[in-house]
Amino acid sequence: MPKILIIDDEEAILDMYATILSGYTVITAKDGTDGLAKAKLEKPDLIYLDIIMPKTNGLDVLDKLKKDKDTVEIPVILLTNLPKEVTADKAKSLGAIDYFVKVETEPEELLKRTKKILGK
Repeated sequence: MPKILIIDDEEAILDMYATILSGYTVITAKDGTDGLAKAKLEKPDLIYLDIIMPKTNGLDVLDKLKKDKDTVEIPVILLTNLPKEVTADKAKSLGAIDYFVKVETEPEELLKRTKKILGK
């Protein structure tokens, strides 16, 4: 079963997306540092990543993931409340394959995108 890592510091977000993605193996991390460690350990098939988090912000996490030979191939989608105009170009230049604004994205849209990337 494909594995998805969700890195976000909001418990409610982690719970909601874990429920929506329940057809997959979902791993969660509450901050960027923990997320980096879990990405290396678990080797997920897809990562959803928030930007504004304690310890290590999402853009720094993305940069580190894409510079590490063990995680460079994992697709990463930013899932944040920052407007696209603010950070979407930066995220894509660092290697993100997509960018969703949480308040503008229905959870079902995330499931559709996940199915498109991972199949199932």
